[in-house]
Amino acid sequence: MGESTDKIAVVTAGAKGIGQGICDAAFASEGARVEYDEDGIRVLAVNPGAIDTPLVQEALDAVGGDQEEARRGLAAIHPVGRMGQPADIANAVLFLASDWGSFMTGESVCVDGGIMAKGAWA
Repeated sequence: MGESTDKIAVVTAGAKGIGQGICDAAFASEGARVEYDEDGIRVLAVNPGAIDTPLVQEALDAVGGDQEEARRGLAAIHPVGRMGQPADIANAVLFLASDWGSFMTGESVCVDGGIMAKGAWA
């Protein structure tokens, strides 16, 4: 295994829209990789699916209706059958920052329960 560097930048998809946030994170990762490779900085993007956070709860509160049904619907769109947890994202970032991820740079990592594998936000 290679020696890990302490020079790592992780870009995550924004909350401005599912598709737009992922594109921004992916392009930022690729562009920054080219710019910072010479400095030994690895740049990676983490693209999350629906993660069960207070932001999701705020959105459900704003929409109203049956929140349990809405949560089941969010879980159902993910091939793994559940919404993600903050720990799912944290574990991916920990991997990317570890020696195990030391040969990765300029990449986007989907931590989305398989949504992107379905294609075109099916």
